Amino acid sequence: MKRKSALCIKWVIWGCCLIGFIGGCASSQESGSTPQSLYESAMQLYNKKKYERAAEAFRKVKEEFPLSSVTTMAELRAADAVFSAESYAEAILLYEEFKKLHPIHPEVPYATYQVGMCYFKQMRTIDRDQTVTEKAIEQFRYLIENFPQSSHVADARTKLKVCQRHLAEHELYVGRFYYRKGKYKAALGRFQGILKNYPEAGLDETLKKYIADCQEKIQKDEKRSKN
Repeated sequence: MKRKSALCIKWVIWGCCLIGFIGGCASSQESGSTPQSLYESAMQLYNKKKYERAAEAFRKVKEEFPLSSVTTMAELRAADAVFSAESYAEAILLYEEFKKLHPIHPEVPYATYQVGMCYFKQMRTIDRDQTVTEKAIEQFRYLIENFPQSSHVADARTKLKVCQRHLAEHELYVGRFYYRKGKYKAALGRFQGILKNYPEAGLDETLKKYIADCQEKIQKDEKRSKN
């Protein structure tokens, strides 16, 4: 009898817990925990510039309602929140994941533009490595060439010119370094490369003077070596 009583008590407790769990779920639904309400709450956090909390809220939409119609946009907005928080490396991963999961989504051009902006925001001074500048150029060019009707193309063109000017100034910096060291052939190659690769950089007059001077010095060095 004691065993039966203990078993009955266990079943009663389990039943109460189950009822409480079901009631909790029902109450959460009644309180408005729908995909749309969660998304709107996340947007409110984003608009208040509470980016980290917004990113978590957008992720919650995906976690709790993976098949909802708003989940796709929640994924993109999570990337935007991370971008706004200046966590550019993480934002790149999220935008690229969005493009991979939704390759024909109409917001793919925007995600591409944002990847370019992630790199653009990380551009370093002209005396440093320019890998991120080159990656920004790659993204902006891809957008311009593959989505010419996108509303982001105009700004991508503007950013592309900024990047190209930045690379040209980097090459000029390196060329001047070689010039000061008396390595005129190396400097000449850099200066001529800028004219060829960045014709719209606006450095023509400066470059032509350096090129002429390098050529003159190279000729003098060659004459000395012959004598």
